Amino acid sequence: MKKQVLSAALASVTAIALLAGCGSTGSTTSTSAAATTDSASESKAASTASTESGDGITIRMWTFLDPTNTENGRSVALKQMIDEFEDENPGVKVVVEPQDWTTMTAKFLAANASGDAPDIMWCARDELYGVLDAGALEPLENLFMKDWTQDEIDDIDDTFFRFGERDGKHYTLTLNKNCTGFLYREDLLKDAGIEVPTTFDELYNAGVKLTGKDASGIDRYGMGMSFSTETNDAQCIVNWLLQENGDLFNKDGTANWANDGGVKGLEWTKKCVDAGITPSESVNTTIEDIYTEFAAGKYAMSVGSAVRLSTLRQNASFDGDTIQFAPLPGGTVIDGWFVGVWSGSKNKEEAGKFLEKMYSPESDLKWIEIGGQAPNRKSTVDKIEITDKNKYLQSMLDAFAQGWLPANDKAYVGWKLDLNYPVQDVLTNNADPMTALKDAESRFNSDNGR
Repeated sequence: MKKQVLSAALASVTAIALLAGCGSTGSTTSTSAAATTDSASESKAASTASTESGDGITIRMWTFLDPTNTENGRSVALKQMIDEFEDENPGVKVVVEPQDWTTMTAKFLAANASGDAPDIMWCARDELYGVLDAGALEPLENLFMKDWTQDEIDDIDDTFFRFGERDGKHYTLTLNKNCTGFLYREDLLKDAGIEVPTTFDELYNAGVKLTGKDASGIDRYGMGMSFSTETNDAQCIVNWLLQENGDLFNKDGTANWANDGGVKGLEWTKKCVDAGITPSESVNTTIEDIYTEFAAGKYAMSVGSAVRLSTLRQNASFDGDTIQFAPLPGGTVIDGWFVGVWSGSKNKEEAGKFLEKMYSPESDLKWIEIGGQAPNRKSTVDKIEITDKNKYLQSMLDAFAQGWLPANDKAYVGWKLDLNYPVQDVLTNNADPMTALKDAESRFNSDNGR
């Protein structure tokens, strides 16, 4: 495909509603609770149907995407892949059982233990260690990857691919690659004569200039942040810790937060709230509130996930094309869904073929053109023309190359939410920052058995 054609396709993505489902980032799933198959009877029946029969083979897959959703770009792309795969493999049917992303990985571990897990599983980043530790996924070298050339492996070899590695074997391919940074309205920055901030001082100063009344007289805040401990994306304290310490954890896996970096992050956050560029009610604001309010024009800039940009552009009450994405200062948290084949599947070969299909060069273009995603393959990058309209893709690509992931040698569950507790404590109780950070460390270490 020519670059010009792909560029035009990328430009059209903004017309497609795209819900996130970003793993541990706290973004919502594209399917309702009613669509989630939680009952044991449904799971057992589907497990029985997944075995070979006179009618062929059924491959079950758990994901937050619902291929019957015609308004969600990624769901539409997935539906096309399923249709193509079934045409290419007569007698094989792919059945997607949409799940609530917040409980999907834990549910998979339970299903693995009881022997009725799906053939293909989309695993959350922070819970992948437990999945690998349970032996719940099949090495891809036992499936399609045994036939791959070195060039094919090099095309996908990156931080994400290596995150799914254990003892020299690879267990996952990463779909819906994502990163956390800040969303901003390019029109407002331009009108205020502000360059895109690259340091925390610049981010604060820009927030001050951008706070005030909008054209209709409604209050607009310079910087949106959310400190709910229910579901959330990583907030700015994480980037302060990365900037000052280079990592969030010690070598033994314990939290490394109660230090100067953590204190600076809390003090900077409090300064934003005290100055009024971030509303005080942010202590109870969820990330979904932020996305809704950003689209309504409440914020000029906001912490958020790159994959949400397309939805925001489509839902914006203003010119959505002015919304862009940039990395936060200090370091970028990268994320995604780690997809593998259940080690107990009776249909591993067929399941592996469909996983390979979802990651093929042709499917990579579908994820981009229809789903608004960043490329999964290095070779796809060469086919993309970065323009003023889609320059957020370059920010994502840069983040993927240099971004931060926790190590995959231990479980690191709950760290983003745990880091919002000291923020809440400082903002609402005027707690001592170091004491609040020590309490957060203890919470994380205890929850993760350290």
